[in-house]
Amino acid sequence: MKSLILAICLAVACGAVQAQKIFRVVQSDGTVEFTDVPPSNRPAEEIQVRPMNTTPAVAPARATSTQAAGAQGETGYSEFRITRPADDEGIRSNAGSVDVDLKLAPALRAGDKIHLILDGQSVGGGRSTAITLTDMDRGTHSIQAVVKNSDGKVVARSNSVTFTLQRTSINQPQRPRPQTN
Repeated sequence: MKSLILAICLAVACGAVQAQKIFRVVQSDGTVEFTDVPPSNRPAEEIQVRPMNTTPAVAPARATSTQAAGAQGETGYSEFRITRPADDEGIRSNAGSVDVDLKLAPALRAGDKIHLILDGQSVGGGRSTAITLTDMDRGTHSIQAVVKNSDGKVVARSNSVTFTLQRTSINQPQRPRPQTN
């Protein structure tokens, strides 16, 4: 009951605030002032306030179950992405090995294989979602994974990830000896 009375009071108060009049007063130095109480010693012009433009919120469209099934039905996989390494990650590995982890849902179908593409070149494939690349050169690389069916057709493609492999160089020039005076 108290909340109903409170709601009615708020509705009346909001209506009263909106019904207030606004006046425009020009001061002797030329500045313009807006007020809700007209001054008695100066002329005031009543301003007609136009109603506020409002747009109702639009609810985001949700995919129907048939749309979601259609999107998954084309590839057969609802999620396929590289989870490790992260995009723009720096990896320190003097051995030159990088672990690549993939997230694939649902599980890999019979006959499908995962292929990794490193710097535009295919570097192998298999059925595991955890792959280790070895003997990589240091520097910046990009990697992407694809799922191919038994016919060799790409049925799913992951996001592309760029990472930098940092490893110690054996080609370090000898430092000059410090000179003494």
